[in-house]
Amino acid sequence: MSRTVLLLVCLATLTFICSAKKNRGKDGSEDVGVDFEVVANLEFENGTEAGTESGTESSEFDGEFERNVTTEFLRKQLDSLRKKVDSTFWGLPSAANIDVYRTTRLDINLAMDVKNVSGVARSFRLRGTVDIYYVKEDPDAEESMILDSWGLKIKRSRVSYDGGVTFSDVRFRDHNRQDGLGHPKLELHVDPSQSEGIIRIEYVAPSAESLRYTSLEYMTFSDVQNYPMLVIFNQPDMARTWLPCQDTLRVKTPVDITIDVPSPFTALSSGGLVSEVYTEDRTIFEFFQPMSVGAQQLSLTVGVLERWNISERVTVWMEQRRTIRDGLLMEADSLLKVCESMAGPFVWEHLNIVIIPDKIGYRGEMLGPNTIYLPSSMFETTSSPIQDDTLRVQVLTRQMFNSWYGNLVTAPARADYGQMMIRGINEYLSYYATAQFLDNDEQLANFFLLHVQEFGTDYERKINIAYFDVANHIMNMISLADIVGGPEILSKFFRMVTLFSVADQFTTELFWDTFTELYPELIDEDTGNISFKNVEITSTYWTECHEIVAAWNSTEPEIRAKQLKNLNYVQVAYLLDNMWLMELPKRTVRDITSLLKKMEIYSDPYLFSRWAQTALRLGDTKLVEDVLEYIKTYEKNTGATTLLSLLTETSVESKKVKKARKQIEASSYLSWN
Repeated sequence: MSRTVLLLVCLATLTFICSAKKNRGKDGSEDVGVDFEVVANLEFENGTEAGTESGTESSEFDGEFERNVTTEFLRKQLDSLRKKVDSTFWGLPSAANIDVYRTTRLDINLAMDVKNVSGVARSFRLRGTVDIYYVKEDPDAEESMILDSWGLKIKRSRVSYDGGVTFSDVRFRDHNRQDGLGHPKLELHVDPSQSEGIIRIEYVAPSAESLRYTSLEYMTFSDVQNYPMLVIFNQPDMARTWLPCQDTLRVKTPVDITIDVPSPFTALSSGGLVSEVYTEDRTIFEFFQPMSVGAQQLSLTVGVLERWNISERVTVWMEQRRTIRDGLLMEADSLLKVCESMAGPFVWEHLNIVIIPDKIGYRGEMLGPNTIYLPSSMFETTSSPIQDDTLRVQVLTRQMFNSWYGNLVTAPARADYGQMMIRGINEYLSYYATAQFLDNDEQLANFFLLHVQEFGTDYERKINIAYFDVANHIMNMISLADIVGGPEILSKFFRMVTLFSVADQFTTELFWDTFTELYPELIDEDTGNISFKNVEITSTYWTECHEIVAAWNSTEPEIRAKQLKNLNYVQVAYLLDNMWLMELPKRTVRDITSLLKKMEIYSDPYLFSRWAQTALRLGDTKLVEDVLEYIKTYEKNTGATTLLSLLTETSVESKKVKKARKQIEASSYLSWN
């Protein structure tokens, strides 16, 4: 197939995807056919004992299961299972028999309540009903349907073989506890002679490892005191802890999700908002995702939030009365258009940008259509003179590119590093999107690329194998761009790969096979592979940074404010993050700290955490009090957890360090029982 024909096929496919009709019901109707009773004051009931045969209703049990199915129990089970998985990204394989029964649609109804203790909201509670539309893939199979389910109390299961007109009870067996050796699963004895049906499952989530929260009782920087905030992180195998489903990216379906929450909470989820129904003390939100997604791509956020409508398709959400720098967020739609110019149309229609507390511990890589999560510290107002948006734009565009590479194009967590390459594509494209948005600053894009080259070729710094692999994928892309005629041509190739991957999983094999088919002349006849070469990149920003490195690392170090005043945010972050490699003497380290305080760069939480890590690695413990204050404020963000580890490694084992560790361990997990 010629390149021209291939490109025309890709464009036609893209047009088809973007113009596809978004029918609400399986038959095109508006009615999702879910009978769900809203429970205003949820209390947990006894459910089915794990691993026992059940009838249509769950029976009473002796309480042993309820005592064991706690967050701590599930966490230990999860850790045990993770250790048994041979992969870069841990992942619990799906137990679902998708080759026999395959989900075609999910209709989810959730009711959430907040448990108050002495007037303070302490935890969330969750009950749900899900309608799982399915078809039988293997007409000759006689086996039961297997779904992924972990820690859920299944209350009742029913099945319909007439499109949801009538439902009858179906027997189920809940294999919830497997000693960390097997797969938690739900077995449903459906009629194997039926080619399709709808399974309706009513359940309670007594503990959900995927649900994280932060109790605002500890959030001294928030004006909203008595309300927790909840976010679901599903990757790579956590959807099963709050939803019985086929928990694998090999199964993607349209999803309708309804969430009932008490006032004054707001709920957000994957898909477009269909309706908001207000009652005296509750609100029901309905979302519909017409694009097919995996269960683990679903997102859910519940909190007391205010809404900023940036444009028709972009909305920013954050806690009420939180003070942030909002200039960049106001331009989010313009940023999205830049991403579209490189990756193709944004097919998800609407984008929610949710500003969440750092204490939740989100690390910035969650995949989920329609939603981006960003830490509040990224937008804090500080007195630092380094205030430009070079790094913030790069972080935001990288998250936006997840809408294409990560949500539209998906890769299994354990297959041939496909997920690593997807992350590399996002990172690579974000460099050029940032440069384009900031006045077509080619020097900035080159600075990012030089940083990757430095990191990817420095084996002494291979701290995290995942990041090292991502860096090497980006280095390959630098070479590919040089080979094919520039990053613009390479981004067009990425768009083709997107179209080829929508219907199936992305793999590195697919990527390279497609590339060599388009460019067979690039294959080395001797090796049969593409020959990569080092690409020489230059950037004045890079030169400026290394002039300062040389000045600070000399026998008579020159440390002056004028050295930093003309740098941008990315340059300063790079310097503070990498000086630990220079093995500076403590005196020099303390002089740099003094300069950062004098210039008030020290007040920027992101730059402070970077320099604190460097100072601790170089043996300077005079920052310990400031580090502990940072940890107390931000708890589970990447900077706080890294600093806490460094304090331990440097033998700073004071009572305050122990208290900080205890505080982190106690927060960010829901109390369900």
